[in-house]
Amino acid sequence: MYTKEELIEEIIQIREEIGHEYVEPAIRDVHYHNDELTIIAPDRPEKSIIIGKGGWVVGKLREKLGVDSIHVISYTDIILKEYQLELSVKHCAKLMEDSLIPTEYHDAFNNLYELLKAKHEAPYNNTIVEEYIRENINRECYEDAHVLVALSGGVDSSFSTVLTKALGFNVKAMTVDPGTIILPKQFKININNLTSTLDIDHEYVATDMSEIIGDALSGKIHPCGRCSKNIHNKISEKLEEYNYDAMIFGDLLSTGSQSVVVKDDKLRINLPALFRMEKSEVKNVITKYNVKKVKGYGCPLIVQVHKKYPQYRPFSIQRVLRETRAGILEPGEALDLIRTI
Repeated sequence: MYTKEELIEEIIQIREEIGHEYVEPAIRDVHYHNDELTIIAPDRPEKSIIIGKGGWVVGKLREKLGVDSIHVISYTDIILKEYQLELSVKHCAKLMEDSLIPTEYHDAFNNLYELLKAKHEAPYNNTIVEEYIRENINRECYEDAHVLVALSGGVDSSFSTVLTKALGFNVKAMTVDPGTIILPKQFKININNLTSTLDIDHEYVATDMSEIIGDALSGKIHPCGRCSKNIHNKISEKLEEYNYDAMIFGDLLSTGSQSVVVKDDKLRINLPALFRMEKSEVKNVITKYNVKKVKGYGCPLIVQVHKKYPQYRPFSIQRVLRETRAGILEPGEALDLIRTI
């Protein structure tokens, strides 16, 4: 196990070997876990020094140390993440204290709460949720804890489906299908692979979005808001039809008090937001369950809107920037998405 001082010397040497200018990096803390090293830098500029241009420095460091992986995190980002997780923990505790969680969900929700507390206690550890899933994905569900999970085939909703099952909820995945212009073949492949791998119930629900599609292709609207509302309404209708009390979505941004909402005695849980997941964490989980990342931003409809009506591109870019400001997306990931927009 290397000390902070030894790591600093190694980084200085590697930077010199590959032709980077001399800089003495600062390291606030280091953590070793399961052959993975986490380096906590004081802030993002120090993080950049440790990573190096194109990731060369941290790549060489990983080879030299012989560890499986190295995560470099800025302490300023951890402070934000820890605060958001604290809000989630307090909110969930209040919901349980006020008896707003239906009885049939108590056991599964308690699992959720304990995992949430564990992540809050170690916000620098980006593998806590992944390890929990690996250990619990084959658990028996609590039979009466029925939930609908909105599954689009993207990485966020796929992650939500996997974690929901690992927590012990009795999962029924549901895909609102407006046609291939919004739900193309590659998303359906992901959906079918995931539900088959997890051995969970799944249902496609047809919906008519012809008006939304027509308005978008004629330049009247940016479609994402109305499309999301349509999907939410369809899932809510099915919730009533099946007489379930909880639905789960893959929203990443609705953190804190908005991550679990109780309305008309029904729960809406935005699972990735509740756990303050980052895109890299989500991707690390879902790749193990036959789900492939679909390149680019959004569905074929929004791609056509961006091409025909460039004035709508800033609305999509703003969504990417919101996730970047929240620390969910790394700047490099955001730049790649913005380029596709």
